[in-house]
Amino acid sequence: MSRLPHAIAALPWTLASIAVIVLLFLLVKALVAVLGHDRYAEHGAGSRSEAVMVPGVPVATESVLASPSPTKTRRESGGGPGAAPPPAGRTPTASRSVTPSASVSPSTASPSPKPTTLLNDDAPGISYRGRWAVSRDRPYGDHRDDVHYTIHDGDSFSFTFTGTGLDYITSRDPDYGDADVWIVDAGGRPVKQQRVSARANRYQPQQTVFSVRDLPVGTYTIWAVKRNGVYFQVDALRVRG
Repeated sequence: MSRLPHAIAALPWTLASIAVIVLLFLLVKALVAVLGHDRYAEHGAGSRSEAVMVPGVPVATESVLASPSPTKTRRESGGGPGAAPPPAGRTPTASRSVTPSASVSPSTASPSPKPTTLLNDDAPGISYRGRWAVSRDRPYGDHRDDVHYTIHDGDSFSFTFTGTGLDYITSRDPDYGDADVWIVDAGGRPVKQQRVSARANRYQPQQTVFSVRDLPVGTYTIWAVKRNGVYFQVDALRVRG
C-alpha cells in the first residue's frame, strides 16, 4: 500500500514522456514528407520515372519525358545503334523505292527542228554583182523552174540574213566550176570560208553545195564569187531560224 502514492505521483511524468515521443515521431514524419516532395518538384511535373510491370520480364524503368529520347530519334531517322541523330533543322530523308517510276522515265521525244525559210533566187534582198542573167520555165527540176546564172569569173552574189545558219542551193553539172563562199557577221568578221565545187557527171538540180549551221542567233551575210568553170548559178537559199 505504501507504493501506490509513489506510482500516482510519477504518472504525470510518464504521460509527458509519451507525449514528447509522439510529437517527435510526427515531426520526423512530416519532415520526411516535405523533403520527398521537394525532390520530385526539382524535375518538374511529368518528369518522374515510373516502373513498368510486364509479366515474365524483370521490372524496368521507362522515361515518360515529353521530348523523345536519342534512341528513338536514331530509330526514326533510319540509323542503327550508335548512329548520330540528324542535324538540327534537317528533315530525315525518307526511304525511296529502287524501282524507277514510269512518270520519271526519260523522254524519248526528239527536240523540234528550228524553223527554216526557203527563198527563191529572185527573192528580195539577194544582191547580184556582175553580168548575171535569169533562166525561167526550165524543165530540169530546179526550184520554181528558174535560176540566176553567170559565165564571168569574178561575178558574185550576197545576201544578209538573221538566224543561226544558211544553205546555198544550186545545180551540179559537168560544165559548172568552183566558187569561194564566205559567211561574215554583222561586224564584217569572217565566220566561215570555203571553196565549193558544183561539178558532177550529170545535171543534178537543187543540190546544197554550201551550208553553215548552229551559229549564235544574229545577223550574217553570205558572199560567193565565181572562180572557174563555164556556169555559176543560184537556185535558192535556205535560212535557218
